[in-house]
Amino acid sequence: MTKYLVDIYLPASGEHFDAYLPAGKLIGEAAYLLVHIVSSLSDGNFTGTADTVLINAENGEVLNRNITVYDAGIRNSSRLILI
Repeated sequence: MTKYLVDIYLPASGEHFDAYLPAGKLIGEAAYLLVHIVSSLSDGNFTGTADTVLINAENGEVLNRNITVYDAGIRNSSRLILI
């Protein structure tokens, strides 16, 4: 299974986190996984909702929840924002 190491920026705390995202995972599922990872790493300071989205930090595009990580153009060292 191909995974990409990405940089996740959390504006709520101003922190950056590194995480691996599976290429075949839907963006909506990846956002759900990242919420749990970031919540744990930030000592619970961030709790996502059903409306949590991933944004491409390079161009500001909100990523479609119904396409895969690969199809969204995410690769190693992609920078994403979790809101």
